Order: sequence, then structure tokens, then C-alpha cells
Amino acid sequence: MSALSEVVIRGYRPADEAALLALWSAALPLDAVDAGTLRRKVFCDPSFHADWLLLAQRDGELLGFLLALIRREPFPGVGLEPERGWITAFGVRPEARRQGVGGRLLGEALELFREAGRTSVSIAPYVPCYFVPGVDVKAYAEGLAFLEKRGFEVVSRPLSMDANLVTFDFGPYRERRARLAGQGVVVRALAPAETPAFLAFLAEQMPPDWVRHARELLSDAARGLAGYDQVTVAAEGDALLGYCQFGGEHFGPFGVRAERQGQGIGTVLLATALETMRARGLHHAWVLWTSDETAARVYTRFGFTETRRFAVLRRGL
Repeated sequence: MSALSEVVIRGYRPADEAALLALWSAALPLDAVDAGTLRRKVFCDPSFHADWLLLAQRDGELLGFLLALIRREPFPGVGLEPERGWITAFGVRPEARRQGVGGRLLGEALELFREAGRTSVSIAPYVPCYFVPGVDVKAYAEGLAFLEKRGFEVVSRPLSMDANLVTFDFGPYRERRARLAGQGVVVRALAPAETPAFLAFLAEQMPPDWVRHARELLSDAARGLAGYDQVTVAAEGDALLGYCQFGGEHFGPFGVRAERQGQGIGTVLLATALETMRARGLHHAWVLWTSDETAARVYTRFGFTETRRFAVLRRGL
């Protein structure tokens, strides 16, 4: 009997948590998660189903895992997306690779998607509970080649960026902020009483998941767990033109009304938020991902450099 024939593919069970966390760390060393993150982003996701968190097991040891998802509740702005499926995490222990384990896991997942009537599968831009936007092209080159060999195609290549805030000179951007103010555009922290208008602005102008991010931050601010200065806005009178936010060293999201882009508002928003981060004692800022080359160029002006490059993949069924 071959070693592969002894591998059992099954769904997640409560007793698997510790072993799954150890497996996740071994298989995806740059993207390990802790128990709190697993419970919050996987188990508490309304789309999670234990039978769709596939585990490959042999002789009581977990060798690989794959988290497959379909929407089981509508998400604002997109509904149920009945044609789509997602794989948000997928890995095999290094010592168990090239033994067919990954192929078995992927095959089981694709069959689940087909049975659910899906016509495409993406890796990994599922909102709201994704971990990274795709496959790290350098760190997981072997995994990327595996997926491309099995019909997945790269549809975009977002990047993550990091910056050191300690020595950056914000002086020139303070002058820009003053010039904008002279033109009637004020860049400042969000006032608590503006919360309804701010959320209405986001719902009208920004992607649905950005609204969710903002609601979570503002809920924390209302409970005293975060500060309203973590949201920076650009306002012209009562009209909001743009915003950015941060949580810890994580910067973003960040956006400006389409008709007001190219006027320097975004640059001043970014500078003001980063200066607020430094004033809070933070030494670094990081952006999980951007696929917008224009935004990437703006970040570069503030010392951001590319940290990781990802491949977002998709295949039909």
C-alpha cells in the first residue's frame, strides 16, 4: 500500500485546533496564525463550515490543510456571489510535499465547489476574512508553480509595503496641508459627531469591505479601545473628500473621491496619518496590500518599500 493511499482527507474537528496551528506555522511560515486569529477569522466567519476546512492526516499526524469558502450569508455590496468560491489558506508540511498530499486536498476542495454549483475559484481575495491577498511569489514559489500547473492563472500581483517613520521629514507636507487649508480643504482627525456622515461617505464612495473596517475601528473608539485620531479626513466645508485610517502599525484603507483625485489631497492625508502614527510612538507603518501602482508611487515618497509581492489566482470549474 502506498503512503498516499494511507492519507485520509477529512473535515476539521474541535480537537484539531492545536495540531492545525502547528501545521499552519510549518506549512506557511510567513503567515502563521495564533489561536485567537484562527477563532476570530475562521471559526467566527459566517461562511465557515467545518467540512470545508480540509485536513490531510496519516497515522494520526496532520500533513496538510486547505480552507475553502463559499458565501453562506450575503455580504454588503456583493450579496452571495453564487458563482464564486475561495481558497484562503492552503499548505502542506515541507517533509510531506511531492507525495500527492496537496493534489488530494485540492481535488477534494474543487469537488466541493462543483457540488455547490460554483463556476470559479479564487486564491485568496475573500472578504472579510482573508489572511493575505494571494500567494507570496517568492516565499511560496513552489506552491505557486503547483497551482499554475493545475489550471490556476495569475490575475493580479498586489504588493505589501513597509516604512520606517522615525527619521522621515514631515515638514514639507505640513506646508502642503496649510496650502490646502487656504484653498478650503482641511485635513484633520475625524470628529466623533461626524461618524454618521463619515460612514455615509464611505458607503457612497468606497468598497464595502472598507466600510466594515471603519465600523470596527469606530466601534472600538466609542468603547475607548481606539482613538478617533486613527481616522484622518479631508473636508471641504461639510463635504468629506477623502480619508485614511490606521490600527497599530497597519496603515489603511486610504481613498479620495474620484473627482478630487490628482489634487494633492491624498498625499496630505497620507502624511498627516503617518505623522499621527509617529506621534503615538510608532516606529513603522505597513500596508498589507495595494494593487494600485499610483498609490504605490505615493507610498514610495514616504519611504515605503516593497516587502512582499503576491499572485492572486483564479481558475474555472
